[in-house]
Amino acid sequence: MSKNLMRRSLLALLSTASAGAMLTAGAYAQDEDLGEDNILVTGTRIARPALDAPSPVTTIDATNIQRSGETNLVELLNEVPALVGSVDNDDATLGGGIGATGLNTLNLRNLGSNRTLVLVNGRRHVGGSGGSTAVDINTIPVDMIERVDVLTGGASSIYGADAVTGAVNFVLKDDFEGVSVRGQGGLTPDHGDAARYFGSVTAGKNFADDRGNIMFSFEYSKENGIDSSDRDFANDGYYTLLDNPDFDPNGDVRQRVFLQDATIRFASPQGGVAIDFFDGFDLLFDYEGDGDPYEQGEVIAFRNSIGGSSTRISSFTGSLTSDIERYVANVNTHYEFNPNVRGFLELKFAQVDSYATSSPAFSDLIPIVVADNPFVPQTIADAANMAGADTVFISHDTFELGRRAEDIRRRTYRVAAGLETTILPDSFDNLGFDMSFVYGRTDERLISENNLVLDRFYAAMDAVIDPATNEPTCRSNLDPNALPPQIPFPGGFGFLGYFDAFNTTVTPGNFGTTPYFTPGPNSGCEPLNLFGLGNASQAAIDFVNDDSLREASVEQMVVTMVLRGDTAGVFELPAGPVSFALGGEYREEDSEDNPPLIDTQGFTFGNEIFPTVGGYNVFEGFGEVSVPLIADKPFAEEFSVDAAFRVSDYSTIGSTLAWQVGGVYKPVDDIRFRGTYSVAVRAPNIAELFNPQNQSFFLPDDPCDIDNIPLAADPGLRAANCAAILTPLGVDPGTFEGDDILNATFPGVVGGNPDLSEETAKTWTAGIVLQPRWLEGLTFTADYYNMRITDGIIAPASQDIVDQCVDLPSIDNEFCNLITRRSDGGLSFLEVVPINVAYFETSGVDYEVNYYFDPAEVGLTNIGQFNLRYVGSYLERLDVISLPGQTPDEERDETETLLGDDAPVHTGALDFTWFYDKLTVNYRWRFRDRVYRDEIDEFDAAEDEGLILFQPGRTSALSTHDVQVRFEVHDQADVYVGVNNMFDQEPDIGSLGTPVNSVGRYVYGGFSFDF
Repeated sequence: MSKNLMRRSLLALLSTASAGAMLTAGAYAQDEDLGEDNILVTGTRIARPALDAPSPVTTIDATNIQRSGETNLVELLNEVPALVGSVDNDDATLGGGIGATGLNTLNLRNLGSNRTLVLVNGRRHVGGSGGSTAVDINTIPVDMIERVDVLTGGASSIYGADAVTGAVNFVLKDDFEGVSVRGQGGLTPDHGDAARYFGSVTAGKNFADDRGNIMFSFEYSKENGIDSSDRDFANDGYYTLLDNPDFDPNGDVRQRVFLQDATIRFASPQGGVAIDFFDGFDLLFDYEGDGDPYEQGEVIAFRNSIGGSSTRISSFTGSLTSDIERYVANVNTHYEFNPNVRGFLELKFAQVDSYATSSPAFSDLIPIVVADNPFVPQTIADAANMAGADTVFISHDTFELGRRAEDIRRRTYRVAAGLETTILPDSFDNLGFDMSFVYGRTDERLISENNLVLDRFYAAMDAVIDPATNEPTCRSNLDPNALPPQIPFPGGFGFLGYFDAFNTTVTPGNFGTTPYFTPGPNSGCEPLNLFGLGNASQAAIDFVNDDSLREASVEQMVVTMVLRGDTAGVFELPAGPVSFALGGEYREEDSEDNPPLIDTQGFTFGNEIFPTVGGYNVFEGFGEVSVPLIADKPFAEEFSVDAAFRVSDYSTIGSTLAWQVGGVYKPVDDIRFRGTYSVAVRAPNIAELFNPQNQSFFLPDDPCDIDNIPLAADPGLRAANCAAILTPLGVDPGTFEGDDILNATFPGVVGGNPDLSEETAKTWTAGIVLQPRWLEGLTFTADYYNMRITDGIIAPASQDIVDQCVDLPSIDNEFCNLITRRSDGGLSFLEVVPINVAYFETSGVDYEVNYYFDPAEVGLTNIGQFNLRYVGSYLERLDVISLPGQTPDEERDETETLLGDDAPVHTGALDFTWFYDKLTVNYRWRFRDRVYRDEIDEFDAAEDEGLILFQPGRTSALSTHDVQVRFEVHDQADVYVGVNNMFDQEPDIGSLGTPVNSVGRYVYGGFSFDF
């Protein structure tokens, strides 16, 4: 179908539907008018009882939220097995990357937040960060939530792209009257930190003889973050999994062990000084920055040692969790203009402030002229003179310059408005037409604190004595034309292959010509002393650091029109009328990201990054039908079939089609079978399409190195392809040694790809619902799912790119096009872009048990009532194939999957509540099975070669216990206290967030009252 034809068809559909609505306006019934059990269930636009829908849905209601004691919604929703890969506070802080601080997103099936659609009242919500449609759950008002529906399985035919793995729908309260106030506070009793505060006010009132309602809600919450220094397991007690220095391949000695006090041997907080670093290429420092001999410790690997003067690995961790402060205000109203016309309006403003620290900047072999620099300790100067060295080299982890930090403010604005009408009310009881408009915008302000400015840093490090004052000063203050010695030095950047410390943007040709530093007596340059710890002056620290501002925004506009109802006024099948929904939608997504000018020019510690501007629009038409085939027959109380489709036309990728079929069969009232099959699609988001080519640095092994040729699956093919690449350069492939340590890191770019196409997911589910009449109050559901995503969008790792180039049948492939080599054959430039090559497959079983029991019904009085709920999951498969021809990476039962978090085989959450008069006691148990550490595949492969290796084994299982006690002071007021993680489970050895976060035991108390 051509784009023009599709647009004309959709516009005709929308115009016709609008005309029909205007001719016979009427109100689509509110939920209470649909019948006691009929609601708009997430995953369909047809009203029906929740358990009658063919798609499995797990629901968390407002009561579950309050009994959990959680004020961070993602930490609560992480208990739903399908959402275990979601990103909460500690995930975003420790592993979210630049700009992710405070961003909490949902991730269904561990397949990525960009494949999980988040809705509010069944409508889309603007994304939480530039370039992405993933919603920041911090913007959702906790105390306005009526329920949260988690729909697993492809839902693109119902809601459009991004719902590849499913959708999470936050259904907000409606028709609220009165005033509700809640407050809560808590902290960790063992550490006295991680304080959290929460307060909310919700007020609502009916008006116009109850035909209208207006509701206002405001809530404030604050989470105090935790620093790595606040937890022993993250600093003095931190263990790192490293090579065993005592490993003997012929003996029963482990190859990999957890070691305490591990260091990065090429850096030191007080400075590591090398005089003869290149003589004999021993790669050892000679002195600490203060002139004391450098303690090498026990060298156990190229980059690591145990003990000594080098920087401990644990020191590089800053915040374990972020400071997060939220302000969320909502105004929702609806009004019934007449019995057939109802309008609604939803307004929201949310501000989320977050703050976290990370590692400091670090320098990598900065040359210092010994005779000129007054800060060089005498012992080092004497040693240099004895060695005949004019220059020494210092590598320094600049903790005293301040840790880098992110201070982020995100502001979200959203308006949703619409009409719900009934058409021809005298002829049809259930024919309705809905129109809605949604606009959302998120503005993001990111301040990067202690961003090291390179030309200033170089100038400050090049200290000399001012002959006029006999005090240290910057050489450039005396001679504006003098170049600091590190600028011409070719190895001062990325030399050791570990610290991509400083890029080569500052050159002899542009030093002193930038807007950030002008050499001369008025430059403001202050000499910087990094020899030793604590010797840098505050003036020098302020001079070399900058707090840079980055601003981004994302906008969304959605117009939707839906005609829905049934055929009761026209015809009915023997089992009842056919229900349907038919409509169209137009959506725009736009985003821009503007880094500070200093970053775009590459004059800071980080990589060069450039502005991003992009967007797209999409026209869509969709339909859904539910056909009752049999009803009220022996062994066929109900048999119905559903079908849905959505055809879309994107301005970026063209036309797509998503569709779904499903059915429900109920032989008797006690049992119901349900199943679906869907083909869902996901269009690439703005970042994947339009990100600029930002600077990066890489360290892959060269597959054409003679030592790496035999490692290929087909060494002969790799050798032939390498020869085809190297021979035209005049390089002998038979002697080529590409892994030259002096050039281990090399530059490249990471960016978007405007030639991406859509992903396709094929999902089927089959389930059962049991509600036995002989055990009233019990509901059991179990659903098997299988999902396969093809043409998955993924940015290959640098190693995969260089390997695939020479391991495919021909070097005429898309991977070789991303690589540049020098004239000597060495890798010199690499381009990393997302491509449609990945394959993902996951399958398993989700199950849930709900049982409410009132002993009084069997004659047991005065002991209260009980409610039991268990939500569990069994993960059968989670396979990832990143590139064609690769062996599937079986991520089931492993930590840190490619697109999410741990992937345990068994996951469950138990919720048990006892109600007794005015007392309510709630107990929760969360469980996640042990998982293997991610090195397990490497060790298994080596064992096949007969080596005796250390199996790092499994992490500990997550097993936390929470208790809340709530007492009703009077009919409209409750007080409560609780403890989460009662037995203070900590992260596993060598981990900062597996299987549990770093908070530990947490106690809280609160109140709620209504009037």
